[in-house]
Amino acid sequence: MNLRFFPNSITLLNLFIGCVVVLLLVENNVEVKYVFVISVICLILDFLDGYIARKLNAKSELGLQLDSLADMISFGLVPGVLLYNMFLDAPSSSVGSIFSSFVPFTGFVITLCSAYRLAKFNTLKTNSKFFKGLPTPANTMLIYSFSIISNDGSAFSDMILNYNVIMFITLICGFLLVSNIKLLNFKFKSLKFIGNRRRFLIIFVSVPSIIIYGIYAIPLILGLYILISIGTYYKLKT
Repeated sequence: MNLRFFPNSITLLNLFIGCVVVLLLVENNVEVKYVFVISVICLILDFLDGYIARKLNAKSELGLQLDSLADMISFGLVPGVLLYNMFLDAPSSSVGSIFSSFVPFTGFVITLCSAYRLAKFNTLKTNSKFFKGLPTPANTMLIYSFSIISNDGSAFSDMILNYNVIMFITLICGFLLVSNIKLLNFKFKSLKFIGNRRRFLIIFVSVPSIIIYGIYAIPLILGLYILISIGTYYKLKT
């Protein structure tokens, strides 16, 4: 195999697994927490394809477009289906019976915002240390966390499984995707500590938090990521 095509092979694997995830969510016969594990594989592959491409000096316009197409499925369509299923699981008494059949489709607003965010990212052509808006993989993990919590039978389940709450989650996540908020770029150019201190800080906080609190830690980690990113951006700017 041509090593320069190896990163694209990883991207295609990400796309294939993303298609499997969509099918599992549509069929809705596998618990979301198990589907989440499969999506984590997509997240790892999404990191690896870019990292290996940089190491092999194999970056290309084809790879960039292919990566976005894979992300559109794994991290664009998937969260839309997750929100759609959450709306279906919510008591329909939350809204009028006529509109309850149409409301679940608003979950795909996230898919539209993801498409816009990926297209915008490709056209910016920037090597900045910051992204504009929340990256689609991070957004997908956030929506997964709400979906899993809504099905775990805890006190938070009933709180989340409400049309108004799910709509609020949809709008906030959609805004974060398309906004111009500067968030720390998590694409490592090297694994050295120097130059990656804040990235490693987030990782070192995230790992024990997930071990202790499980899926409940993800919204807190994303909140920390946003706060650190905004603080870092304005510190560098001043």
